[in-house]
Amino acid sequence: MINSRLMLASLTALALALPAFAPAAAQEQTRTKVFEGPNVSASKTTTVNPETGTATRERTATNLDTGNSATSSAVRQRTENGSTIGIVQTGPWGNSRSLDGTRTRTDTGSTFTGTATGRAGRTYGLAGARSRDGDGNSAASQSVTNSAGESLYSRNRTTTRSEGVVNRNVSTSKARGFKPSRARGKRPRG
Repeated sequence: MINSRLMLASLTALALALPAFAPAAAQEQTRTKVFEGPNVSASKTTTVNPETGTATRERTATNLDTGNSATSSAVRQRTENGSTIGIVQTGPWGNSRSLDGTRTRTDTGSTFTGTATGRAGRTYGLAGARSRDGDGNSAASQSVTNSAGESLYSRNRTTTRSEGVVNRNVSTSKARGFKPSRARGKRPRG
């Protein structure tokens, strides 16, 4: 299951920003990084082929004490007016989640539509859009729906600039009972 708004935002942002995969040379390039620590062994392999417009990333981390492994696989394919993305993550106990979507470029930005499937098998619809005009004004939106098409979460942001003043408006809505988990990682100190 999508664990948090932060994770949802991260996956959507990843889908919108994956063009950064492309290296300068026009031939396929593969990079592998390996980490060996006292408790974990991990590797990441990224392959980019600018000619075909394909980028892949495979990651694996293994707990050396238990032998349990977690994997992540991502594929991005360039299209005529954007790209498609597929991500599958499998946890150390075999539970998996996935994201499939399409990013489409527009005259002023891009849109994203996709589907996420959580570890419990629940399916979510994802949508996002972002735009910017020549004056520095911008807008962005993200939404999550359940398999019945009912809205679970939405966020809209507009930023306007005029005479040196920046106005930013953000609105969010969340369905009753929809409680994404807190993001894992750094916690505020206090």
